[in-house]
Amino acid sequence: MFDIDYTNYLSVDNGKGLLLSRGDIEVLNRYKFDYHEYFSLSTLIFDIDNYLNDNIDDAEDLEEVLIHLSETHYYKDINK
Repeated sequence: MFDIDYTNYLSVDNGKGLLLSRGDIEVLNRYKFDYHEYFSLSTLIFDIDNYLNDNIDDAEDLEEVLIHLSETHYYKDINK
């Protein structure tokens, strides 16, 4: 039998109502983003985008987090 840790698929609340996946949190920590400080996805998305525009680092993992958070923000917070 496979031992699957389903907690990896749960979202984590940052204490201010922002839900993030454990994978996203791991990447944000790697790039020194303190996700506990953010109240909204739009602000976090803005800061990540600025970081990516200002740095020449190869940050494909952070770009993937940006895409994921942008999609989440669109479907959750944008009125259609």
